[in-house]
Amino acid sequence: MKFVDEAVITVSSGKGGSGCVSFRREKYIPRGGPDGGDGGKGGDVLLRVRSDKLTLYDMRLQKHYAAENGRPGKGQGKHGRSGKDLVLDVPAGTVVYEWAEDGSRSVLADLSQEGQTVRVVRGGRGGKGNTHFKSSTMRTPRFAQPGEAGEEKKLSLELKLIADVGLIGLPNAGKSTFLSRVSAARPEIGAYPFTTLTPKLGIVQDDQGQRMVIADIPGLIEGAHSGHGLGDQFLKHVQRTRLLIHLLSLEDLSLDDPWAGFDLVNRELESSDPKLAEKKQIRVVNKIDLWPLEKLRELQKQAEIDNVPVFFISAEYSLGLEEVLRAAKNIVSG
Repeated sequence: MKFVDEAVITVSSGKGGSGCVSFRREKYIPRGGPDGGDGGKGGDVLLRVRSDKLTLYDMRLQKHYAAENGRPGKGQGKHGRSGKDLVLDVPAGTVVYEWAEDGSRSVLADLSQEGQTVRVVRGGRGGKGNTHFKSSTMRTPRFAQPGEAGEEKKLSLELKLIADVGLIGLPNAGKSTFLSRVSAARPEIGAYPFTTLTPKLGIVQDDQGQRMVIADIPGLIEGAHSGHGLGDQFLKHVQRTRLLIHLLSLEDLSLDDPWAGFDLVNRELESSDPKLAEKKQIRVVNKIDLWPLEKLRELQKQAEIDNVPVFFISAEYSLGLEEVLRAAKNIVSG
């Protein structure tokens, strides 16, 4: 299924039904009093979190949603039926913004829990029938109250992935390969930067049935926080993860300054949001199959000297993955 993380929609609540102008007319009561019923309330529009909803794709196809209008009142004191509420299901992690007339927007709701519901527009009130306007000085009111108009709002929906672990790193660090090896996810994999154009989710499950959701975040480059490359579109997905697995390819590493790639990506995280840089990280050097063993040992020794905790793996050949997952599970479940 295509992943879509943003949508702009217009929602309209239902109009309230009008009150009824009616008088009691029976065989032996030719001049009965008013008996017009009230109009029904217009339907609300609500957003609800559903765990089986994964994308905002449907809301890119349909731009406008409207709840049902309330029904008008009738004679003999019969009230009109209220309009049905319209409930729109969204994925967990959806942030709802309301647009103002001046073009600004503000957060209306942050929906993250299964079943969480928010009313975004309220249906119009139903009008009162003419029975409400009878008085000692007005025995036969020939008017009723009209139904109240509904509300209309323009909303922006942004889906921020909710995952236990986020995979980050420079382009072509091997994140997609890592995800495909440790889970049933099948992300697009290629030997060129920005293979991952949208975030992918993978679920890792151990023998005890414990699950860990991992999100493959598109590769970051220097200046990503200010719009370079693809990073500015996807840094927001890192915000909800509890842990980051930070991959660095041996192709982007030299013994002169072996940890520069880690530092570059971390600077981008800090520039985007200082809280991102404070998240726990597991540093991983990938593609160890590209270097001879002697040179690799030299790098491992350098990590010890620099006191840089780092795992060495080959995602392509599934080397060292269990150790990384074990460390991640200990942090996520801790």
